[in-house]
Amino acid sequence: MLSQQKADDDLIKVYGRVIAIVVVLVLLSIVGIRSFNSTSNIGGRGLEFEHNRFLNVLAMVRSQWLASGRPHRMQLSWHNKVPNVTPSKVADDNLDSDSQANTIRNDKINDDFDADLVGTDNWVSLSNQGWPIIDTNDVQGCAQLWAQLLANNVQELNIAVDYQSDDHVCRYYSNNKASLSYQLQTGRVIFLMSDR
Repeated sequence: MLSQQKADDDLIKVYGRVIAIVVVLVLLSIVGIRSFNSTSNIGGRGLEFEHNRFLNVLAMVRSQWLASGRPHRMQLSWHNKVPNVTPSKVADDNLDSDSQANTIRNDKINDDFDADLVGTDNWVSLSNQGWPIIDTNDVQGCAQLWAQLLANNVQELNIAVDYQSDDHVCRYYSNNKASLSYQLQTGRVIFLMSDR
Protein backbone atom coordinates (compact mmCIF):
# COMPACT_ATOMS: atom_id res chain seq x y z
CA MET A 1 0.00 0.00 0.00
CA LEU A 2 2.77 2.38 0.93
CA SER A 3 4.56 1.84 -2.32
CA GLN A 4 1.28 2.43 -4.18
CA GLN A 5 0.80 5.80 -2.40
CA LYS A 6 4.39 6.72 -3.11
CA ALA A 7 3.92 5.85 -6.80
CA ASP A 8 0.72 7.92 -6.90
CA ASP A 9 2.48 10.88 -5.25
CA ASP A 10 5.35 10.62 -7.73
CA LEU A 11 2.89 10.48 -10.61
CA ILE A 12 1.03 13.55 -9.31
CA LYS A 13 4.35 15.41 -9.00
CA VAL A 14 5.25 14.49 -12.59
CA TYR A 15 1.82 15.63 -13.82
CA GLY A 16 2.23 18.87 -11.86
CA ARG A 17 5.59 19.50 -13.47
CA VAL A 18 4.22 18.72 -16.94
CA ILE A 19 1.31 21.15 -16.37
CA ALA A 20 3.74 23.84 -15.12
CA ILE A 21 5.93 23.36 -18.19
CA VAL A 22 2.88 23.58 -20.48
CA VAL A 23 1.72 26.80 -18.77
CA VAL A 24 5.21 28.33 -19.11
CA LEU A 25 5.34 27.35 -22.80
CA VAL A 26 1.90 28.89 -23.42
CA LEU A 27 2.98 32.13 -21.72
CA LEU A 28 6.23 32.22 -23.71
CA SER A 29 4.35 31.65 -26.96
CA ILE A 30 1.95 34.51 -26.16
CA VAL A 31 4.85 36.84 -25.39
CA GLY A 32 6.63 35.68 -28.56
CA ILE A 33 3.60 36.30 -30.75
CA ARG A 34 3.10 39.78 -29.30
CA SER A 35 6.74 40.71 -29.80
CA PHE A 36 6.68 39.32 -33.34
CA ASN A 37 3.64 41.45 -34.16
CA SER A 38 5.33 44.55 -32.77
CA THR A 39 8.40 44.15 -35.01
CA SER A 40 6.39 45.58 -37.90
CA ASN A 41 6.40 48.91 -36.04
CA ILE A 42 10.20 49.08 -35.96
CA GLY A 43 10.31 50.67 -39.42
CA GLY A 44 7.79 53.27 -38.32
CA ARG A 45 9.77 53.99 -35.17
CA GLY A 46 12.85 54.49 -37.34
CA LEU A 47 10.92 56.97 -39.47
CA GLU A 48 9.66 58.61 -36.28
CA PHE A 49 13.28 59.06 -35.18
CA GLU A 50 14.18 60.43 -38.62
CA HIS A 51 11.19 62.80 -38.32
CA ASN A 52 12.72 64.38 -35.23
CA ARG A 53 16.11 64.64 -36.96
CA PHE A 54 14.43 66.14 -40.04
CA LEU A 55 12.75 68.84 -37.91
CA ASN A 56 16.00 69.68 -36.13
CA VAL A 57 17.98 69.91 -39.37
CA LEU A 58 15.32 72.12 -40.97
CA ALA A 59 15.47 74.46 -37.99
CA MET A 60 19.28 74.61 -38.20
CA VAL A 61 19.25 75.22 -41.96
CA ARG A 62 16.67 78.00 -41.67
CA SER A 63 18.59 79.60 -38.80
CA GLN A 64 21.78 79.47 -40.85
CA TRP A 65 19.87 80.91 -43.82
CA LEU A 66 18.75 83.88 -41.73
CA ALA A 67 22.25 84.40 -40.32
CA SER A 68 23.84 84.17 -43.79
CA GLY A 69 21.76 86.94 -45.32
CA ARG A 70 19.03 84.80 -46.93
CA PRO A 71 20.94 83.23 -49.86
CA HIS A 72 19.23 81.10 -52.54
CA ARG A 73 21.79 78.31 -52.07
CA MET A 74 23.71 77.29 -48.98
CA GLN A 75 26.48 74.79 -48.25
CA LEU A 76 25.87 72.14 -45.60
CA SER A 77 28.79 70.31 -43.96
CA TRP A 78 27.94 66.78 -42.90
CA HIS A 79 31.41 65.19 -42.53
CA ASN A 80 31.48 63.54 -45.99
CA LYS A 81 28.55 61.24 -45.26
CA VAL A 82 26.31 62.42 -48.09
CA PRO A 83 26.32 59.98 -51.04
CA ASN A 84 27.63 61.19 -54.41
CA VAL A 85 29.36 64.18 -52.87
CA THR A 86 33.07 64.77 -53.29
CA PRO A 87 35.05 66.66 -50.67
CA SER A 88 36.80 69.86 -51.66
CA LYS A 89 40.19 70.42 -50.11
CA VAL A 90 41.15 74.02 -49.59
CA ALA A 91 44.74 74.82 -50.46
CA ASP A 92 46.46 78.12 -49.93
CA ASP A 93 49.46 78.83 -52.15
CA ASN A 94 50.74 81.43 -49.69
CA LEU A 95 51.44 78.89 -46.92
CA ASP A 96 55.05 78.18 -46.06
CA SER A 97 56.41 74.63 -46.31
CA ASP A 98 55.97 73.90 -42.55
CA SER A 99 52.30 74.93 -42.68
CA GLN A 100 51.75 72.81 -45.78
CA ALA A 101 53.36 69.80 -44.07
CA ASN A 102 51.08 70.29 -41.04
CA THR A 103 48.08 70.58 -43.34
CA ILE A 104 49.01 67.32 -45.08
CA ARG A 105 49.46 65.55 -41.72
CA ASN A 106 46.12 66.92 -40.48
CA ASP A 107 44.42 65.80 -43.71
CA LYS A 108 45.72 62.28 -43.14
CA ILE A 109 44.38 62.36 -39.57
CA ASN A 110 41.03 63.68 -40.80
CA ASP A 111 40.87 60.94 -43.44
CA ASP A 112 41.14 58.39 -40.63
CA PHE A 113 38.01 59.90 -39.05
CA ASP A 114 36.32 60.30 -42.47
CA ALA A 115 35.62 63.96 -41.70
CA ASP A 116 36.43 66.97 -43.81
CA LEU A 117 34.93 69.97 -42.08
CA VAL A 118 36.29 72.46 -44.63
CA GLY A 119 33.66 71.70 -47.25
CA THR A 120 31.64 68.89 -48.76
CA ASP A 121 30.21 70.46 -51.91
CA ASN A 122 26.80 69.72 -50.37
CA TRP A 123 24.87 72.70 -51.68
CA VAL A 124 21.16 72.87 -50.98
CA SER A 125 18.73 75.19 -52.77
CA LEU A 126 16.43 77.31 -50.63
CA SER A 127 13.02 78.87 -51.20
CA ASN A 128 12.34 82.57 -50.69
CA GLN A 129 11.17 81.69 -47.15
CA GLY A 130 14.39 79.81 -46.37
CA TRP A 131 13.18 76.22 -46.63
CA PRO A 132 15.27 73.61 -48.45
CA ILE A 133 13.83 72.75 -51.86
CA ILE A 134 14.60 70.10 -54.45
CA ASP A 135 16.70 70.72 -57.55
CA THR A 136 14.59 68.45 -59.78
CA ASN A 137 10.83 68.12 -59.40
CA ASP A 138 10.73 64.33 -59.15
CA VAL A 139 11.32 61.39 -56.83
CA GLN A 140 15.10 61.58 -57.30
CA GLY A 141 15.02 65.23 -56.19
CA CYS A 142 13.21 64.25 -52.98
CA ALA A 143 15.65 61.39 -52.34
CA GLN A 144 18.59 63.74 -52.93
CA LEU A 145 17.10 66.32 -50.54
CA TRP A 146 16.79 63.61 -47.84
CA ALA A 147 20.46 62.71 -48.36
CA GLN A 148 21.55 66.36 -48.29
CA LEU A 149 19.67 67.14 -45.08
CA LEU A 150 20.04 63.91 -43.09
CA ALA A 151 23.28 62.55 -44.58
CA ASN A 152 21.88 59.08 -45.17
CA ASN A 153 20.35 57.21 -48.08
CA VAL A 154 16.63 56.37 -48.28
CA GLN A 155 17.43 52.98 -49.82
CA GLU A 156 19.56 52.00 -46.82
CA LEU A 157 16.67 52.88 -44.49
CA ASN A 158 14.09 51.05 -46.67
CA ILE A 159 12.12 54.25 -47.14
CA ALA A 160 10.01 54.71 -50.26
CA VAL A 161 9.88 58.19 -51.79
CA ASP A 162 7.03 59.91 -53.62
CA TYR A 163 6.77 63.40 -55.10
CA GLN A 164 3.43 65.15 -55.52
CA SER A 165 3.96 67.85 -58.12
CA ASP A 166 0.56 69.51 -57.61
CA ASP A 167 1.24 70.26 -53.94
CA HIS A 168 5.07 70.41 -54.12
CA VAL A 169 5.32 67.75 -51.41
CA CYS A 170 7.96 65.10 -50.85
CA ARG A 171 6.56 62.03 -49.07
CA TYR A 172 8.67 59.38 -47.41
CA TYR A 173 7.08 56.01 -46.49
CA SER A 174 8.30 53.16 -44.31
CA ASN A 175 7.31 49.50 -44.73
CA ASN A 176 4.48 49.70 -42.21
CA LYS A 177 2.86 52.71 -43.93
CA ALA A 178 4.18 55.35 -41.54
CA SER A 179 4.85 58.48 -43.57
CA LEU A 180 6.65 61.78 -43.36
CA SER A 181 5.57 64.61 -45.68
CA TYR A 182 7.64 67.72 -46.35
CA GLN A 183 5.93 70.67 -48.01
CA LEU A 184 8.66 72.36 -50.01
CA GLN A 185 7.22 75.88 -50.15
CA THR A 186 6.11 76.22 -46.51
CA GLY A 187 8.60 73.97 -44.71
CA ARG A 188 5.74 72.15 -43.00
CA VAL A 189 6.52 68.57 -41.92
CA ILE A 190 3.73 66.09 -41.20
CA PHE A 191 4.41 62.68 -39.66
CA LEU A 192 1.68 60.02 -39.72
CA MET A 193 2.02 56.70 -37.92
CA SER A 194 -0.04 53.65 -38.90
CA ASP A 195 -2.18 52.09 -36.15
CA ARG A 196 -1.35 48.55 -37.28
